[in-house]
Amino acid sequence: MIMMSIQFTDILAVAGAFLYLITLGVAIKLTGLRENKQRLLALFLVIGLVTSLLPLTHSLGWLSNELLQPIEWLCIILLTIIFYLLSRMVLQFKSERPWLVYVLSAGWIAALVVVGFNLIRLREVLLKATDWVITRQTLTLAILLIGWACFLIGIAGMLVHVSRKPIAPIVKNRAHYWSLALAIIAGSDILFWVSMDSWGGVLRWPGMLLAAAIIVRPYMPDIRRIERQVLNYMVMFTLTAIVLLAGLLLVPPIFERFREGYNPTLAGAVVAVFLAALLGPLWVLSQKIVQRILPAKGYDPNRILREYSQSISNILDPELLATVAVGLISEAIEIQRGYLFLVDYEPEDSGGNYRLRGAKGMGEDQPEPCLLKANGPIATYFRQDRKPLRQTDIELEPRFQPALAEEQSWLANLGVDVYMPIYTKDEWVGLIALGPKLSGLPYFDDDLALLAILADQTAVALQNARLVESLMRLNNDFRRAYAAMEQANRHLKQVNVQLENLDRTKSDFISVASHELRTPLTVMRGYNEMLLEDPAINGNAFHAKLLNGIYSGIMRLHEIVNSMLDIASIDTRSLELKVEPISIHMLIHMVISGFKESLEERHLTLEAEGLRDLPEIDGDPEALKKVFYHVVINAIKYTPDGGKINITGLTVSPGQMNLPDGGVEVIVADTGIGIAPEYLDLIFTKFYQTGELALHSTGRTKFKGAGPGLGLAIARGIVEAHRGKIWAESPGHDEDKCPGSQFHVVLPLRVKQ
Repeated sequence: MIMMSIQFTDILAVAGAFLYLITLGVAIKLTGLRENKQRLLALFLVIGLVTSLLPLTHSLGWLSNELLQPIEWLCIILLTIIFYLLSRMVLQFKSERPWLVYVLSAGWIAALVVVGFNLIRLREVLLKATDWVITRQTLTLAILLIGWACFLIGIAGMLVHVSRKPIAPIVKNRAHYWSLALAIIAGSDILFWVSMDSWGGVLRWPGMLLAAAIIVRPYMPDIRRIERQVLNYMVMFTLTAIVLLAGLLLVPPIFERFREGYNPTLAGAVVAVFLAALLGPLWVLSQKIVQRILPAKGYDPNRILREYSQSISNILDPELLATVAVGLISEAIEIQRGYLFLVDYEPEDSGGNYRLRGAKGMGEDQPEPCLLKANGPIATYFRQDRKPLRQTDIELEPRFQPALAEEQSWLANLGVDVYMPIYTKDEWVGLIALGPKLSGLPYFDDDLALLAILADQTAVALQNARLVESLMRLNNDFRRAYAAMEQANRHLKQVNVQLENLDRTKSDFISVASHELRTPLTVMRGYNEMLLEDPAINGNAFHAKLLNGIYSGIMRLHEIVNSMLDIASIDTRSLELKVEPISIHMLIHMVISGFKESLEERHLTLEAEGLRDLPEIDGDPEALKKVFYHVVINAIKYTPDGGKINITGLTVSPGQMNLPDGGVEVIVADTGIGIAPEYLDLIFTKFYQTGELALHSTGRTKFKGAGPGLGLAIARGIVEAHRGKIWAESPGHDEDKCPGSQFHVVLPLRVKQ
């Protein structure tokens, strides 16, 4: 008999130790003991393992009965205290005086150690009266029971607090499971108090396993569903038992009455067939009974998916999409509020941000936009894990604690329970945020699986909506740009009109001024020439010099006035050409002969080649003299002393340079200071002069000599009037290296009037 008892307790001890070891290993592997409650759970399981092995140590003779019982009591105390601390962590209960628990725990343990192990040498009988006796063991049990009752009452109070206060549904769901674990562990302790240690240890197994599952698992299944399953099993068991008993009671009398000889096997077969035929109706009846006792509010995922897909497929407005999407989800799952956020990535040097801008859904107020750091824990979770995220995870899990306080505060103020990211290919484009359920239950795995499918369907509609939004924004930008362009065009037209008026005014002024100046200049020139022919004046060298200077100035001024008249006629398109056959060679020879003294004075070399071979052309000889005069004098003015000027003539074949009958090309090349590329066209405009005018010399043919800036403009006007072309070429402007310039004058053989 003793051997049987020892073998039975040994089996229970080994089984319990093995169970606790497996649970401890699984908890360490899944959690890594990163949080305080997980480390406290490991200690809870270790003490439970020690408690289960105590009977084995006693049977092996390692512990005496005097030591075994106090150690068991101490283990019970430690398990109760740890279970209380775990309850506070699991239920998120915050006490105003947390230190009081540790003081009471220390006092309880100290009292048990002193009295249980008899450290102060108490007598076994402490008090004795007529009807009752108080022994040391009685006092020890009293200490145990009072402390145990106080801590369990404290845990029960926390459970009541959670059930009555507005707290996260997931915590309430855990509280249901925790209350079941409390009941099991309390029952095991009661068996221990009534000296049923072995059965108490066995009953403690499911309680500790359930507590470990609650702490290790992030979310527990819906306890109401489990309750329905248990109730359904019990009802089905009861109905089946009733049918089976009825069959066993009714079938034998029927067999005995209508048939001679009773066959139990046949009767059992009839009962089995009868029971099998009733299983279907019994199951339907069981479902109705359970539904009446525990009504279930469920939803049809297939119907929701079908309606959701049909409703959002053609929506292109993000605001309307948010309202419809959140509204359908609310109707299906019965939530209080919800939002749809559009996610835009904003790159930065520090890693970038994700901007969450809300499209109004069921919420009354539009949420303010939020920036999530791209390398932060929250955005990293959405971008990499692509899984739903609960608000309780953000608040409790260590991986989200490094998130910025602004991010956590913004998410907490939304008042939602779960976030579902939306992806199109590899891009995070949206976020569905759903508030608490009206039922007060948390979001379970089935809910999250449904939401994941809805998020995938929303991704397509959201991508289309974003494309339409981008197109609308682009169209608005185009409209604004077009309006700005039209306004700019109107302004440019006004400016052009003003410039045309100003240019017309200048032309009118030049025309009027030149005509008004020409008459007095002619008079001055005539009188000056008469004085130069007077013998008395010619006999006086001083007076002759003065008259020659006056005559030179009059001729210079007369040249300028003629240029002004020419440019005025060109501007007003009143230039009249007197076309006749002319020789370019003779024309240019007449022009350059007038610069002989200037060339000798500045030691310039002027050479001409290929001019004799040029054919005669139709043109106005006086006008073309002015063209080559201005081009050659421009080369003389911008070529330093000692430089060289080449004039080359080329024949243009018919069809070249847009000349049907052909023509001639005259190139005037110099070794002067050159022209900057940006000024190659500006030099042919009126009044344009290069460099600083204050630094120019006053001579007509001096180096960088001054002038009115009309010569090349006149040359272009005359050449274009002949239907020709004129342009300049130069490597650039450099007064030290003198890269030189080339002026090309192309004239047609025949001028069509």
